[in-house]
Amino acid sequence: MRAALVALSVRGAMGQYLEALFAELGRHCQLYLFVPRHFAAESTAADRIFRFATGTNRIRALLQLVNLVAAIRVWKQVQAIRPAVVHVFNGDGYPWTLVWAFLAQKQGLPLLVTVHDPEPHPGNMWEWLNARLRPYVLRRATSVHVHSERFVTAVRAQGARDVKVIPHGSLAPRFLRYWKPGIQREPIALFFGRIEAYKGLETLVEAGIRLNGKAKVVIAGPGRLPWVTLRKIERHREIFELHNRFLEDWEVAELFQRASVCVLPYRQASQSSVPLIAAAFGVPVVASAVGAFVEDVPAVGGLLIPKDDPEALASAIIRAFEITPTYPKELEFDQIAPRFAQWYSNYAG
Repeated sequence: MRAALVALSVRGAMGQYLEALFAELGRHCQLYLFVPRHFAAESTAADRIFRFATGTNRIRALLQLVNLVAAIRVWKQVQAIRPAVVHVFNGDGYPWTLVWAFLAQKQGLPLLVTVHDPEPHPGNMWEWLNARLRPYVLRRATSVHVHSERFVTAVRAQGARDVKVIPHGSLAPRFLRYWKPGIQREPIALFFGRIEAYKGLETLVEAGIRLNGKAKVVIAGPGRLPWVTLRKIERHREIFELHNRFLEDWEVAELFQRASVCVLPYRQASQSSVPLIAAAFGVPVVASAVGAFVEDVPAVGGLLIPKDDPEALASAIIRAFEITPTYPKELEFDQIAPRFAQWYSNYAG
């Protein structure tokens, strides 16, 4: 079976997910990957990776992604491999994807679409615009994939007719290869990931102050912290350790080896790769009871707390020190990929 896997966003965790999926799914079908030029992952199947221009920054990317001539050009590249199915991995509400959905429907080509965020994250205008166009794509999609049963109703309400649930695969092996002997656990509560307004870092900082030295709080990842939160961190340097930048894989591994608890104090969420990474390193998870965390965090033996509650978060961090997490190896990509291959096969004709 020949299939085209198309992605419009390949930075950060999204690119890591795509890299892992392509490597394993390519063992089950003749898979071709279509990605922006800046997709930098190495692959033994480089001859099956096709790159296209999307712009080097957000403004240029936006201008390119409203260029419908460019969308048709990429679609013709996809058509040239004569796929049995086309899987749009992300960008479900981008203008290009809307064009592809119309063309696929007109040509009778099965179009499968993954929706990572059925609801836009608060404060993200890019996602808000994406959500406005998404229903026009989902109505024309042959089948729609989500990562949790919690999102089936949401995508059906946006026009999806057939919905497939396949859980988020584990990115832990990517980081576990950098495990080093001799790194000691410390009483650290670790937040790892891109810093966004909806991720509740203000709540974590307040919880850290309440802990009053019982645990150190490490915040690691790129993004902009609110200046009020940053000032609190600076006034309590004995409590907080800040790595406000992109971290290399080996640095991530070292932080998880040092940490005793992983915290996800989100105000709103879809799903995250972090709980599985933490569990693989033997680090228990404390997270807000939002989105797919309601399923994903108990699956690794973690604790759920109310969002925006610093007292509950501080208390849960202390309780989590005594928890031994569970790591579900059945969520690694060698186990997940056959489920995607079967999904493809259902519509390949």
